[in-house]
Amino acid sequence: MKTVALIISAAACVVAAQVPAASGAAVDVRFCPPGQVRVYPAESQRGVQSLVLQNALVTNSGSSPLEIIEVEIGLLQGDRPVDVRRLAGADLQRIAATGPRLQSSGMLQLASFQFCGKALVPDGVVLAGPVLQAKQAMLITYQPFLYRGQRDALRLTVRARSGDAGTEVSAQVPIRSDTARTRLVLPLTGTWFAAVGPTLHTAHRWGLPEEFGFDFVQLGEGTSTHRGSGARFADYYAYGATVRAAAAGRVLAAVADIPEDPAVLRNPTDTAESYGQRVQQLQTELLRRGGAAGNYVLIDHGNSEYSLYAHLQPASVSVKPGDDVKGGQSIGRLGSSGNSTEPHLHFQLCDRPEPLDCAGIPIAFDGISLPYADYPRPLQSGDIVFSR
Repeated sequence: MKTVALIISAAACVVAAQVPAASGAAVDVRFCPPGQVRVYPAESQRGVQSLVLQNALVTNSGSSPLEIIEVEIGLLQGDRPVDVRRLAGADLQRIAATGPRLQSSGMLQLASFQFCGKALVPDGVVLAGPVLQAKQAMLITYQPFLYRGQRDALRLTVRARSGDAGTEVSAQVPIRSDTARTRLVLPLTGTWFAAVGPTLHTAHRWGLPEEFGFDFVQLGEGTSTHRGSGARFADYYAYGATVRAAAAGRVLAAVADIPEDPAVLRNPTDTAESYGQRVQQLQTELLRRGGAAGNYVLIDHGNSEYSLYAHLQPASVSVKPGDDVKGGQSIGRLGSSGNSTEPHLHFQLCDRPEPLDCAGIPIAFDGISLPYADYPRPLQSGDIVFSR
C-alpha cells in the first residue's frame, strides 16, 4: 500500500552567513527552510527527539576557487555542541554529487517545492563540490538526527581552502521543539490508521510542508484498506468519510473540481516494480501540470498556522473562501484526487497560507486515543487512532 501525498513546498530562504575568505574567495551559507529547524518526538517516554535538516547550501560567492575540506553539523546546548556530525572525504564527495544530479535531471525545477524555489539555488548557480569554482555551490540535503534531551540550535561549520589559505565559516538556526499553538482535533471521527506521518521511515518527514503531516486510511478484515480487488474508489473503506475542520478558522481556499483518476489504483496483477513505475509517471505528470493536492480546503487558524485537507472527493467540498468555520464542522468528503494512490486524507499544518509554499508545523491532536500505545504520546506513523 502506498498512500503518500506528495504535497511538498517551497519556503523562502535566507542568507545565514557570508564571510570573506582568503585570496578573493567568500563563503555563503543558506538554510532551507530558513529561520528554524523543528523536531518531533521519536520516543516520548525516554525523551528521544528526531530532527531533519532538509537543505543547506554552501556557495563560493567570491572570485577564486574554493575547496571544501569538511562540513560539520552540530546540535547545540547553549553554545556547546553536543551532537556533532563531520562530513569529509568520501562522505563529502557523495553528498556533493547529489546536487549536480538533481540539477542535470531537472528535479530542481520539477520539485522546486523541496528546495525553496529559486531562493535557495538562484538561476545561474551551478551545483558542484567539494571543489567550487567562483559562484558554484554545494547542496547538502536530508541530514537526520536523534537525540535525548534539549537542543537549542543547529550550527553548520564549513572548513575550506582557497589557494594556500584556510578559512572557517559557521552559521546556525534555532531548534524548536514546540507544537502548534492551535488546538486541533483529528479531522476524522472513528477509528483510523495513520499510514504516513512524521516518523523517519515514512515519506512525509522528508518533505517541507508535509514533514509533520499525516495520511489517514481505514483498515478492514485482514488489514486491507478495501473490499474485493480494490479496483474502484468505492471499494475503499475510507472513501466518502466526512472530513471536518480541525479547529475554528477562516477558509482561504477551496478546490472541488479536480477529477479522480482510477489509473492510480493498484491492480491485482501489478508487481511492486510495475506499479511503482506507473505511479511515478502519473505523479511526475501531476507535478508538471500542478494540482498535486487535488481537491482541497485551506483554513487560516491565526498565529501563522494553516491547515490543509487534501485529495477530497470531487464536488464534495461544502465551504468556500471567506467562510468562517467552527472546529469539527464538516468541510468535505474523503476522496482520492490529485497525487494520491488510493482514497485517504492528507492533513498537514503549515506556516504560510499556501498548500505548495510553506514549511510544516508539528501537530498535537486533542481528544484522541491510541489503543495500542503503552502510554499517552503524540501520534506516530503506523498508529491506530480513535477520535470522537
